Amino acid sequence: MHRLFSILFVLPVVNLAVVGCANFQDRELNPIESVAHLEQRTLSNPELLSFIGTVIEGGTVTPPKTWNLDRLTLAAIYYHPDLALARAQAQSADAAIKTAAQRPNPSITISPTWIRNLATAAIPWIAASSISIPIETAGKRDFRIDKSKHLADAARLRIADAAWLIRGRLRLAMLEAYSAKEAEHLVLQQLSIQQAMNQRLEQQLAIGEISQLEVTRSHLAVNQLKLNENAARKRVAESKVLLAAAIGVPVDGLTGLELDFSDLSKPPALQTVPVTKLKEQALLTRPDVLAALADYAAAQSALQLEIANQYPNIQANPGYTWEMGEHRWTLGATMQLPILHQNQGLIAEAEAKRQELAVRFEALQMRIVGDIDRAHSGVTAVLAKWSDAEKQIQLQQQNLSSVQAQFQAGETDRLALLGAELEKAVTERAQLDVLVETQQALNGLEDTLRQPIASTLTNASIADSATRKPPQ
Repeated sequence: MHRLFSILFVLPVVNLAVVGCANFQDRELNPIESVAHLEQRTLSNPELLSFIGTVIEGGTVTPPKTWNLDRLTLAAIYYHPDLALARAQAQSADAAIKTAAQRPNPSITISPTWIRNLATAAIPWIAASSISIPIETAGKRDFRIDKSKHLADAARLRIADAAWLIRGRLRLAMLEAYSAKEAEHLVLQQLSIQQAMNQRLEQQLAIGEISQLEVTRSHLAVNQLKLNENAARKRVAESKVLLAAAIGVPVDGLTGLELDFSDLSKPPALQTVPVTKLKEQALLTRPDVLAALADYAAAQSALQLEIANQYPNIQANPGYTWEMGEHRWTLGATMQLPILHQNQGLIAEAEAKRQELAVRFEALQMRIVGDIDRAHSGVTAVLAKWSDAEKQIQLQQQNLSSVQAQFQAGETDRLALLGAELEKAVTERAQLDVLVETQQALNGLEDTLRQPIASTLTNASIADSATRKPPQ
């Protein structure tokens, strides 16, 4: 009898000991160390350069002389916290597949009983034990696995979509940096011309050719341009901060960096973009569209799971009892009786959720259609605007050339020449604004189509690099 009790108590202990268990590892989150790590981020990081090299540089790991939009896009994919978060969420979704695939553990019950006032001389113990073995029915485990796999697919697709959103913000930040730099240059040019005009007017005032009012107006124009110069410098500084944030590095990480604005300094060939074809492709293959389809597939599996839950699981309960020298074996089973309900509530919720995701998918497609149509119409308008701006700059150049010829022939004075130069500089500033609008239109198209238009990167390279880069 003693041996029997030993076996009954030792077996569960041995079972727990031999089963492999995960060990907890404490990982502290230290905000001071985290800040120090973030502040050390630079674009000269060898691991970053190797990452960029594997995508577009043919394996080169030397720092590039200049950084264009494509290189900065890969730097943002490497560093940006939004993408790191999307990867972490995808890892969580992958881990959920393992949870869904787990089978329920059996359980053991041991209930030794001691009889205190036993009338006979028999051993006053009753040894009883039973095992509960859960048996899932109706394919519930398969439906759980399918649901988790679809959710994991959706999470992975959202990594690529997050990369596109990051690229869009980066492109706008890059455009702002270019626009701020060029605007500062044009303001300085206007200020130089206005100061030269102011000096000439003061000379004319000194000899009595003009009134004080004209000189005062010139002084006011100079002061206004100085204010514009300060605003332009502030904008340049702020654009660097915006660009650094779009990449995911501190602004000091851009120190000494030479940016390549060649792709932004000229209007893109938007009229050659096959918008209609790309629109059809976007409605079917955009990462967020595919992610929404995966969410719907997960809802389908969730509904199948709840329908399967109508059928109760079975609990097999074999047992053994030793009593008064008798060995008693029992076979039992437990099953929930679906009398009060047949899981109609959860089935209705799952079905409503599936319908909600179907409506969300259609709404997403409708929003994409509207965004693409709006971006396309904006392209048409901005191309016409750019054409007018080019005509205006040509007219101003012709006017300046004419005034220069008159000045060289002695038919006009230097003040008129400076006035023509100032008018041309003002026109160039207006043309810069139109150029920025054309680049913004290109950015809108890329964002809505999820398609690189003026880029060496492809959809595949963006998605692959975003997915395979490990979290920071």
